[in-house]
Amino acid sequence: MRWLFRTDFRSFYFLNATQFLGALNDNIFKLLVIYLLINVKGPSAANSVLSLAGAIFVIPFLLFSSGAGVLADRSSKRNIIVFTKVFELVTMSFGLIAVYFEWEIGAYAALFLMGTQSAIFGPSKYGIIPELVDSKMVSKANGSMTSFTYLAIILGTFLASFITDITDKNFVFEAGFCVVIAILGLLTSLGISRTAPQNSPKKINPVFLYEIYQTLRFSWKIPHLLPAIYSSAFFLFIGAFTQLNIIPFAMQSLGLSEVGGGYLFLATAVGIAIGAVLSGQLSKDRVEPGISCICGFFIAFFFFLLFFFSWSLAMTIVTLGLLGVFGGAYLIPFDSFLQVNSPDEKRGQIIATANFFSFIGVLVASLSLYLFSEEWGLSAATGFALMGALTLLSNIVTTGRLSGLFFPFFVHKILKRFRKLQLASPIPDPSTIIILRSNSWFDAILLFSCLPRLKILVPEHYFRRFPWFNGLVECIRIIPPEPDMRSTLKTLFGQAKRFQGQNAAVCLFFHKREDSEEIIEAYTKIFDRLKLEILFAHGTKESVQKRFLFFHYKQKFITLSFSNTP
Repeated sequence: MRWLFRTDFRSFYFLNATQFLGALNDNIFKLLVIYLLINVKGPSAANSVLSLAGAIFVIPFLLFSSGAGVLADRSSKRNIIVFTKVFELVTMSFGLIAVYFEWEIGAYAALFLMGTQSAIFGPSKYGIIPELVDSKMVSKANGSMTSFTYLAIILGTFLASFITDITDKNFVFEAGFCVVIAILGLLTSLGISRTAPQNSPKKINPVFLYEIYQTLRFSWKIPHLLPAIYSSAFFLFIGAFTQLNIIPFAMQSLGLSEVGGGYLFLATAVGIAIGAVLSGQLSKDRVEPGISCICGFFIAFFFFLLFFFSWSLAMTIVTLGLLGVFGGAYLIPFDSFLQVNSPDEKRGQIIATANFFSFIGVLVASLSLYLFSEEWGLSAATGFALMGALTLLSNIVTTGRLSGLFFPFFVHKILKRFRKLQLASPIPDPSTIIILRSNSWFDAILLFSCLPRLKILVPEHYFRRFPWFNGLVECIRIIPPEPDMRSTLKTLFGQAKRFQGQNAAVCLFFHKREDSEEIIEAYTKIFDRLKLEILFAHGTKESVQKRFLFFHYKQKFITLSFSNTP
């Protein structure tokens, strides 16, 4: 792992091992409790045990995530991690006693305490990453940790069933195995270097919903942070739905048993682990939410593919694996973005808020499955199709809100392979106003290659029919023409000035079409007359040249040409 050079790689290795052992214990112990209680109460109680165990494990994340985030911002995250590992060891010891006496309430209580430990652990384990590795390496570090987390889920799911089988349901031995894992997790946590507390003055508020509201209000002020929080939660929603829906899908469409359906999800988990590593490698030394936007469309496609090939076991396994690969690649940039762009003193609270909504997503996934199957009577395959449609719609909105991050990635990685932007001389100032006439939207978008912080303003009367467009695509704003041309220009330049105040470059894009040539010519005449007013308003000709660049126009201060690549 050369990418950890110049970082505290030893501490990160120990953090990764601690997280791996924690996730492994979570999955083994949760299934242990389920198997134990089904064995005690009988197979007829399986559905109620599964539902209750799932809810008990999730509830602590909803109750304690906000407080855990505040705690992570006040104290040393390393100390919190060590404390949670001690708490885990105590919890597993209590769980061993409950399992030995086949104590139902005690087993559920141990599961609740296990969820509480994980909820407190969450903000610190992710929030400490930027304190251990260089900011350029955060994406790769997240990819590595997510990959090991899903490997732990795979191994935990397998071991819970395997140990139960080979020991002939010796649940006490299995609980003892969980105690051993907790001891190992505590030892690895001690290898993490001490980190300084951020000393946030924030105090834990028992009214945690108000704290989450306050965190969301703060996040609104940081560009693109709220869409990242939403998208991170949406991933857990679709992941939980896939895990729940795959068992009835296997039984209804493929004729498998419920156990066989459970093993099918392993293909998705393996895919997520692979996708997480690949996403970290593709991001290199940057955080690239553009990867997530592209992967979101592939996730929707593979959900539809599950519906259309529901009769084929081979296609199902391949599709679930690819669904996992793009799911893992979808998650990592958002988690990395949250860590890198959150202020140090607020990072724990923001990550905790993302965790809260992620586990809301888990509950919504359970509710969605109930609505699809019980209330609406839909097949599991149709449920995947509906999830594909929901993912497609959600990703369109997310991509629009993150378009300022998506377009630079799209241009550099994809569009520049097919179309080139050639500059005769460099653009002098990032706060430049560019006036562009072209018959291709690709020409306007291609400007992101040299001006990543670009806002595109478009005078376009056709978009009067779509007033929601300006709320959807964050970096493109449509300005419907006013009856008076000069009023339209005043609106355009007013918007441009506002965006320049945000340190963004601005492109006034005039789309050339046969039915708009007269309008374009009218704008050209206005520019001729307006240029003198600009000279008087802003002084010398040189200052005008730094602020206004005319492309494809008879007076060119800087020449741009667009060409298709061979």
